[in-house]
Amino acid sequence: MIEVHRTGRIPAPVEQVWSVVSDARRASDWFSFAERTDVLSGAGKGEKRRQYGRWGRRTSEIDQEVIEFAPPLSIAWKHTAERMDGKPAPVFASASVFRIDLEADGEETVVHLRTQQLPADGLKRIAMRVFGNSDISRRMEESLIRLVRAVSS
Repeated sequence: MIEVHRTGRIPAPVEQVWSVVSDARRASDWFSFAERTDVLSGAGKGEKRRQYGRWGRRTSEIDQEVIEFAPPLSIAWKHTAERMDGKPAPVFASASVFRIDLEADGEETVVHLRTQQLPADGLKRIAMRVFGNSDISRRMEESLIRLVRAVSS
């Protein structure tokens, strides 16, 4: 399993941060991986979403299912399908989960962003470690910065 984890501090109460991170329609306001996220069906645990974004010069679509929903402290989703430029994406991970955990700290919130990916094979593991982790880390850091702005607006 390959895990990337980043933590940030948001100067707002946990309920205010939760209202942003749990709302798929707000993902493009803060989540650097998403240009748009549509809810396809459901709400809370079991909600199905489609996230649109970019990976380099290519367009991406990621179908997601919310697998944990514990207001106002945690949400997690798994990838159920990935497409690049409208075609099935190369399979680097046989399983991908992204989770957000919030901790109240007085009037502030500590935010933990974590992705866990199970590489499809040994060569994919090497490629993910060499090329993917630094980009994912950078985008998580950017997301935390954008989250401060999204929560305050």
